[in-house]
Amino acid sequence: MVVGLERRAFVRANIELKWNTVPEGTGRMCAMLRNGEVDLAVLITEGAVRDILRGNPGRIVGSYVDTPLTWGVHVGTNSTIVSASELQGVPFAISRLNSGSHLAAMAYAQAHGWTLKENELVVVNDLKGAEERLKGSEPIAFLWEKYTTKHLVDAGTFRRVDEYRSHWPSFVIVATEAVLTEHPKEVQRLLKVIRDQVSGLMQKKTAPEMVAQRYKMSLEDAREWFASVKWNTDGKVDADGLARVVETLLIVGMLSKEEADEFAARLVLVA
Repeated sequence: MVVGLERRAFVRANIELKWNTVPEGTGRMCAMLRNGEVDLAVLITEGAVRDILRGNPGRIVGSYVDTPLTWGVHVGTNSTIVSASELQGVPFAISRLNSGSHLAAMAYAQAHGWTLKENELVVVNDLKGAEERLKGSEPIAFLWEKYTTKHLVDAGTFRRVDEYRSHWPSFVIVATEAVLTEHPKEVQRLLKVIRDQVSGLMQKKTAPEMVAQRYKMSLEDAREWFASVKWNTDGKVDADGLARVVETLLIVGMLSKEEADEFAARLVLVA
């Protein structure tokens, strides 16, 4: 997306696009969509699914990244926790409610046979907040994307004790119903520009170098990450993947049966 802006690809397609990075993550972006502060957002898939099924007036209009996300499970280096087997009953830091880190923590606990209770969640707002909270020796865990936190692991700020890989595409594009009603052609044009740009990016030999520079990653890590990521280029949304998200959210108690039953009617706008 940012590369497309730098190349003026959206301008050439006669689309006025302003990009905002939101450090607070998925929960904040869902609120921005609900409040009409933004027209579209790139969201963690499970966060988008839950918020739409709980009343967010928007639709998933496309997949952005088709491959699942790998979460690092972290503790502070001063923590007494040294292995994943010690995490049951430990508080988990999350950026905010309905954030990717919140949903991933709940799914991680469920996948390991225990339940993470609401009173075991500690809101830290963003990655910086997690750094501050994990400085002490108290037992607390934090899930965040593996590669964007690796520099903190390498620097000795975090200790990664486990990894968790979701079972669905990691990012989707969500548009408000208002922008879909008022500017349907522009939205479709924008989605095509995005697909064209990511297709070019995946073929660009120097792309890992660019990723390493922008995201504080070593070139080796950037190459490993880049090889593991597949952006969406055909405009199709993985309905089975979204169904797995709904099933998981229902199991961990983050959706009601009534909300889950709205899946087919509420979630996706077919292009």
